[in-house]
This record gives sequence, C-alpha cells and structure tokens, in this order.
Amino acid sequence: MSAAASVSSSSDPETNAEGAAPIRLWSPAFVDLLIAEALFGFSYALFVLLPKLLAVGYGATASQIGAVMAAFGVASRVTIPLIAPLVKRLDCRRTMVLGTALLGASALGFMFIQSAGALAAVLRGAQGIAWSLTFAAGMSLVAEVAPPLRLGHGIGLYGAVALATSALGPAVAEPIAARFGARPLFLISAVVGLAGAWFCRRLPTGAVTASSSSSAPTAAAKSGTARSRAVVIGVLAVGSMAAATVSTFVAPFALTHGIGAVRGFFVMYTLTALVVRVGGTRLVDRLGHRKTALAGAAGYGLVMIALATAGPEHLIPLGAAFGVVHGIVFPALMALVLGESAREDRPRLLAFANGAINLGITGLGAMGAIADRVGYPPVFLVTGAFTSATAALLLVPARRPARASASST
Repeated sequence: MSAAASVSSSSDPETNAEGAAPIRLWSPAFVDLLIAEALFGFSYALFVLLPKLLAVGYGATASQIGAVMAAFGVASRVTIPLIAPLVKRLDCRRTMVLGTALLGASALGFMFIQSAGALAAVLRGAQGIAWSLTFAAGMSLVAEVAPPLRLGHGIGLYGAVALATSALGPAVAEPIAARFGARPLFLISAVVGLAGAWFCRRLPTGAVTASSSSSAPTAAAKSGTARSRAVVIGVLAVGSMAAATVSTFVAPFALTHGIGAVRGFFVMYTLTALVVRVGGTRLVDRLGHRKTALAGAAGYGLVMIALATAGPEHLIPLGAAFGVVHGIVFPALMALVLGESAREDRPRLLAFANGAINLGITGLGAMGAIADRVGYPPVFLVTGAFTSATAALLLVPARRPARASASST
C-alpha cells in the first residue's frame, strides 16, 4: 500500500505557491507517523469484535453491550477540555506515547474481566481516553509534516493505515477467539500497544508555539470560518453515531439471524475504504472537500437503511458500500475542520472534532436499550434516515474567509 501510494506521490508532484519546487508528502517523519498509527491501530482493532466477544463469551445483552461500548465515548468526552492543554504541555510525541501506552495497559486489564460489567466499562473508557490523546496528537502531526497542498491526501493515507489494521484485526481476532476465547486477543493487543508506545519515541515533537504570523484573518473571516466548522463538526458527530451504530451492532444483529461469522463485513468495508483512501484522496482534494463530505455522509445513512431492509444475509456487499462512503467522508470532513487553522489552534480544533466523534459513540447506550425493545432494524432505519438528512446541512454555502485556504486545491 505504502509503496503504491509513494509511487503515485512522486510521479505527479504538486508544486508550491511559487511553482519553484515539488511538494512531496513522503518524508521519514511521515513514515514514522504511519508506523506508529499502524501499531496503535492494530492494538485497537483487536477490540472491533468486542461486542461479539461480550455476547458470546460473557452472555451480554444488547443493553450491556451498549453500556460498555458507550463508556468509550463518555470518558473521551469528559476529558475533552484537558486534551488541548495536555498536548500543548507534553508536545505531540509524548502525548502519542502516553495514549498508546494507555491503550496497551487497558487491553491487559481486559484479561481480568468476568462479565460485561463495571470493570469492562471502565477499561473501555480508558481506551476512549487513549484514542482521544492519539487522535489529537497524531492528526496535529499529520498537519505538521504534510505539505499544506497535500493535507487531504496526508489525512487519507494516515486514516488508510488505521483502516488496514481494522481489516487485519477482525480477521485475526475471530478465529483465535472461536478456538481459544477472548483473553489471548487481549494479551496480543496489550503487547502491540506497549510496543507502539515505545516506537512513538521516534516521532517529531510537534511542539505548539504561539503564532508569529502577521497576516491574521479578520474578525469577519474568523466568524465565517467558525460557523462553517460548526456545521462540519455537527455532520461529523451524526456520521460518527451512524458508523459506531453499524460497527457495534452488526455482529449482534447477525447473531439474531443465526449468522456467526461477520468478519467478511469488516474485511470488505476496510478493503473498499482503503482503495478509496489510497487511490482517491488526491481526487477529493481536487473536487472539493465539502462536496465529497456531503456524498460520504449521505451515503452512511443510505447504507444503514439498506442494512435494515436487506438484513444481515448481505453483509459482504453492504460492508463494501459502507467502506466506500467511509473512505471519502473522513478525510474530507477533517480537511474542512483543519483548513485555515493556525498551528497553535489545531489541538483545540481536533479536541472539538474528537468530541463530535465521541458524542455519536456516547449514544450507543441508548441505541442498545432501544434495540432490546424494538429490534435492530428500526434502529438502523431511523439512524440512517437522520444521518442522510443531517448531511444536507453541507449544502449551505460556506462563507469564504478573506485569505485562501492552503489545504484545499
């Protein structure tokens, strides 16, 4: 994957504003960042099937599964006010070390759970904090080491690494869990997470300093940009709720139909998203982030409606469609969030984006309780319709700030 993307990057280089020198995305710092994300991502991806592990290994109900999974979002949201100050105080490298180490330690703690109860919820909450830390620090480093004209492509490739591990994680986890139970998976996740924390020491610091730019945007430009970002963050929150609902409840939904193997959904979802991320993210930069974000967010809802009506017997094509829309929506939305941002503002903006993502995840507790009463199809159907309707907010034209964006080409 990396080699193919590297060839593409070097064979058609962008040029800087003066047209004097090629702007290349790939650098040793960017490669190290991708490796760090791969280690974190694989450790995290071994928990993708946690809802199924809790249902099969610990007899959890939909309400219990929803409560444990919602703890991720609750803990993440509670710590949001601390994320930006912590990144500024520690720098991005040490924040990445801390977040990845916390993920490894929480995975080790899962070896001692006896049910889908309080300990499982606390440990899942710790994983939410770990994800928040690495999200803010990692995305800040992407914006730091990627050329501004290639920001969307850099975000796409960084996310592609996480997607690759999302495919590998369930493919590894499901057969191991079927034969040996969940605890070996928790141990593997812990080892990989702690190894990732050690590797993160190689990353650049990405220290946040006060801006020295004399060309600050006007108050009107700031106001217009803030309103535009508020819409984007709202769409991100609802889209995250849709993605979390599908990822969490697709396995329990399949089990109600006697379908025990769901890794095909996750593998196809990841493969198609990877194809879009690696092969199409530069096109996203050219077509415009707002248009592609609209298509992806609306597509989330349509796939959920299809899942509700077609049922889990068609998991592979539904996973492929889900991957396509996911592949385009996240880089586009994050480029809209980070566009026009000064270096010192990025941790704060990313904390808001992380809060939006985890606001959707926090809703899983309610989703599980509703699913216990009415079943999974109505939950997918209503959530999907709401998601597509919310995406229409991106049709409202954004007020253009006074200075041109460096991240959209």
